[in-house]
Amino acid sequence: MMAPNVPFLKIENGFSMFSLNVQQGAPVIRTAEPFDNKSLWLPAAFLCLLAIPFGWIGVFAPAIWLGLVAIENTAGWKKAASFLITGLLMLVVNSGVIPGNEHIAVLAPYSDAEGNLIYASFRPAKAAIALTIVVFMLMRPQPLRRADLPLMLAVIAVPIVAGAFLIGVAPKLNATIAIAALINLLVVCIAEEGFFRWVFQRGLDTWLKKWKWVGTCIVAAIFTGLHTGWAASPTLLALVGVAGLGYALVWQLRGSFWACVLTHWGVNLLHMTLLRYPG
Repeated sequence: MMAPNVPFLKIENGFSMFSLNVQQGAPVIRTAEPFDNKSLWLPAAFLCLLAIPFGWIGVFAPAIWLGLVAIENTAGWKKAASFLITGLLMLVVNSGVIPGNEHIAVLAPYSDAEGNLIYASFRPAKAAIALTIVVFMLMRPQPLRRADLPLMLAVIAVPIVAGAFLIGVAPKLNATIAIAALINLLVVCIAEEGFFRWVFQRGLDTWLKKWKWVGTCIVAAIFTGLHTGWAASPTLLALVGVAGLGYALVWQLRGSFWACVLTHWGVNLLHMTLLRYPG
């Protein structure tokens, strides 16, 4: 018989209070209080500073932050509207409509023998979204349990093993690839999982309720569709589809944002370092 969730420790920082509960034998940090004025406006003011390096792109960061807060502090149609508005803000910022979203290169690209390139670069839009998500997750810590690991490893293994057979193995590593992998984790994976999991899939889950598997399939299909410009072949696009379905299943089955981020990064990292890239 499972023991009830009993808070046994409270930690208060400058912004809010968290309670550490035991759920099914695993410690999980949950927020004990809604966002108050201090925890609402101080991060928004901090995120306004992104306008300095990123221009108009950075201006949208506090707006996305307020949207994320609204999702947590509202209910009913207001919550649904918050999911929709926050998702649209992320899409608009990342669409290229806002000026100043050109790639910022950190190192010269890596080129393999076939002329395939790996870029150590990032777009300001995804960097702004990722930083906003990180600030939010610092305020609302999400669980990552050891019990998540078997599913994460399985979801990573399936597209990588399939890719080894379908697009070929090509081990490689240098400074550019290492920096590209770090950028991929800190910018790409956090930003994409912030949109696809924390906003899009959560929003569909709230609406679909007992039909969450439908939302899982919808999110996986849209994730795949938005990668058609990057995938170099139908085979690679199919592998992207398998990976995207896996990320969505990690969320549906485990409900852990960071498990989704690390799973996403695990696939991308092994693709960059072990397989033909892009394929």
